[in-house]
Amino acid sequence: MDYRVIANLFLLLFIGVADNQIIAALLPSLVHSFGITVGTAGLLITTYSLAAAVAAFFSGSLSDHYGRRRFLLAGILVFCLATWLTSRSATLAQILSARALTGLAAGTISTCAIAFAGDWFAYSVRGRAVGLISTAYFAAPVIGVPVAAQVADRFGWRIAFLVVAVSALLVGGISFLLPEDSHNPEPSRDKLRATGRAFRSILRRHDAVAALVIAFLVSGGLVGFIAFIGQWLNSHFGIPTRTIGWVFMLSGLVAMASAPMGGTLSDKLGKRPVLIASNVLLACAFVAVPFLDWGVWLLFAFSLTSLAAAFRQGPLTALMTELVPPAQRGSFIALRNISSQLGIAAAATVGGLLYQWRGYAAVAAMCAAMTVLVALLLTTHIVEPQSSPAEV
Repeated sequence: MDYRVIANLFLLLFIGVADNQIIAALLPSLVHSFGITVGTAGLLITTYSLAAAVAAFFSGSLSDHYGRRRFLLAGILVFCLATWLTSRSATLAQILSARALTGLAAGTISTCAIAFAGDWFAYSVRGRAVGLISTAYFAAPVIGVPVAAQVADRFGWRIAFLVVAVSALLVGGISFLLPEDSHNPEPSRDKLRATGRAFRSILRRHDAVAALVIAFLVSGGLVGFIAFIGQWLNSHFGIPTRTIGWVFMLSGLVAMASAPMGGTLSDKLGKRPVLIASNVLLACAFVAVPFLDWGVWLLFAFSLTSLAAAFRQGPLTALMTELVPPAQRGSFIALRNISSQLGIAAAATVGGLLYQWRGYAAVAAMCAAMTVLVALLLTTHIVEPQSSPAEV
């Protein structure tokens, strides 16, 4: 495996995920700073996700024809600008606009990074490769969230986003080391038509449509659970922002250790069985968390959610990137990311309303139900692809 590519894609995903995840830790500060309700604060996540869905649609399909690398480079530079604008926002309208621009950039990065990995690594090792890359999703709580929480607690949330902007600029410089990728050299006049054909072909397949629904439920269920846990810890137990950051760090450490193991195990036992077991465990952990008091058992249950979520990340991405031919991979990943971002937007919006109506337990129940549906769809609609003997 090419570990240089893995490291580059890891950094790109890490910076985007860290920016999004610190919202959960900083939510109490943002609610206070702008004088808004928790439900209104959820719009920060909804706006980001809808913009990311739009970006996924265009960047995924166009990268099939123009290559992933150039979209990744453009995405990280726009991301740097957007997070700087977030740090300068003085009104709710301004920060919503800045988060929308951040979502456009992050959606491009996420879509093209996963498509790049799908192109670069054979299916027989893709679970391990994507498992390593996907540790970015869980390294963010270990490094990004605690650092942002400490900075915000000491200097304010604006400085936290400024630190993210500077970090993105550094990652952008490193990303120029990504190797050139191959792309479809089809004449420009035929590209749009080819993209339309790819989308129609994908949407005619029952397994591909099921995979898109799974993406909606996976992302919505996980982000919905995480988005409001910081506010719950703060309001229910009086936990300060800096301590919330350490809670995310603990869960992230568990996830970082688990993600590579999940990918490796799925390469041996099959992606689908590992995915089903992980989702069942995750749903159980979601239900348990809101009923525990602050202490060891609550931290254990929260860490269990990280373990289960991390175990499924590598095999899920590897499985999805193999459902379609390489020439349609960017278009499919675009549709998958659109579905994921719509799931996040829906969970953030409904979760905010549920939180205000019935509290965090209602949010966790919604997320558990979404996760159980994932396990059912994997059982009934997804067939494990077979690796070619020639793959190494």
